[in-house]
Amino acid sequence: MKLVKIFSLFLVLHVAAWSGAHWYLSQNKPEVLLVVDTSYSMKPKFSEMRDWIASFESSSRYKTVIVGTDKALLGNLAELKSHSVIFRTAFGRMTETNLQRYSSSNNKEKILLSDGSLTPDGWKLVIF
Repeated sequence: MKLVKIFSLFLVLHVAAWSGAHWYLSQNKPEVLLVVDTSYSMKPKFSEMRDWIASFESSSRYKTVIVGTDKALLGNLAELKSHSVIFRTAFGRMTETNLQRYSSSNNKEKILLSDGSLTPDGWKLVIF
């Protein structure tokens, strides 16, 4: 009987800790900025990028993912009608000045999906 009481106490503490962690992380989601290189040279890689974004979105349960391209900021990834909105245009080249529009953002993490031609400071680069 003593073993059942100890096990029950352990189980209640464990469930309370997990519930508390889930509630806290759900209320305090850090923002992650995800910028996609939509230049013309990256057009053959759009399907790979779309798959990477879907995988990242499914693994980022306790994060708010803000999406942008080298051309414009699109907004919250969860609120987009479709991921194809990200890849609707492909023109020009991405330059360092394209990323300057995101320099004032205070996101916890900045991720750039590109071909590796640019290596901006403060960004996590995912090369395709």
